[in-house]
Amino acid sequence: MSARPKIFGHLMTEVIRKGTCVSCGSCAAVCPVKSIELEAGTPKLVGLCIACGMCYANCPSAAFDEPEMEGLVYGRAREDGEADLGVHSAIYAVRAKDEAVLASCQDGGAVSALLINFLSEGGDGVVATGLEEDAVWRARPVVASSKEEVLACAGTKYTSSPTLVGVGSAVSDYARENIAVVGTPCQMRGLSKIVTGEMADAKIRDAVGLKVGLLCMETFNHESFMEYLDAEGVDASKVKKFEIKSGRFIAHTGSGEPYSVKLSKVKDNVRPCCHNCGDFTSEFADISVGNVGTPDGWSTVIVRNGKGEAALKAAESAGLIEVKPLEEDDKDLGILTKLAKKKRQDAEKHRASE
Repeated sequence: MSARPKIFGHLMTEVIRKGTCVSCGSCAAVCPVKSIELEAGTPKLVGLCIACGMCYANCPSAAFDEPEMEGLVYGRAREDGEADLGVHSAIYAVRAKDEAVLASCQDGGAVSALLINFLSEGGDGVVATGLEEDAVWRARPVVASSKEEVLACAGTKYTSSPTLVGVGSAVSDYARENIAVVGTPCQMRGLSKIVTGEMADAKIRDAVGLKVGLLCMETFNHESFMEYLDAEGVDASKVKKFEIKSGRFIAHTGSGEPYSVKLSKVKDNVRPCCHNCGDFTSEFADISVGNVGTPDGWSTVIVRNGKGEAALKAAESAGLIEVKPLEEDDKDLGILTKLAKKKRQDAEKHRASE
């Protein structure tokens, strides 16, 4: 006799109340009766729970078996040289060629270029992170279907967005059948469970054509982050771009000198759930992108499987990007590996101390 599935009540007890919920929205995305909604980043039961167990089974914070998921996603476990960066086949330095992309992007524009090409080759939607119109720098999921909509989502937000709510919406509300999804490591883990796990969602599984993961060390709590900026005399409504570079947090307002402080000064705004995450490079995406390991103006791109390689080569063939292979012993890639190792070790120490 099979064990009864764990349901939303277990999710509440084992994840939400313990502060390990990452606000990815996977539970809301897979609830077959739409009884779960996120309120201020926290999942709430707003209707009848039919005890199906989908929410718990697809939560990346409830349980996540890395070796098992590697087998499901990649058909193999990570090898000795992949301990820090996860399963991958190649690493490249990538830069967009499109001036509109370069004018909008955070770094080399690789993510925007990949998404634009995905749409041009038959994709009918991209789930990315945009900003709410009535709240300063509050992130929200967006279902984009044009180059202009993709570029409107360009740039790092540094606060969390329930991306997988957007995935569910793309499939059920917008009837999209071939989508690319951009997300952080925790979101890629949740999405991987949804499309390949024991209780996968068939409609979402069939619709996800490409998973683009972002390199991420941590994200900030929106409310405390805004309060911090205000206390520092930074008008967040005038900030055009945030970035973390050379150990400093920088806010660009477009006029005068940018606000720049040591990264340690903003650490109190990090979401508590981020301390449990040891994944820096979005190890369960098809292709991972970030700004660590390559010069300014370029993106570091980690190709993890055939889908990722095909997406990169297609964008290159379309003339949207220039690509340079990187060797594993490249000195700049050493920084990438160092940060990945540090995040994993810090997470292990944090979990052990709880």
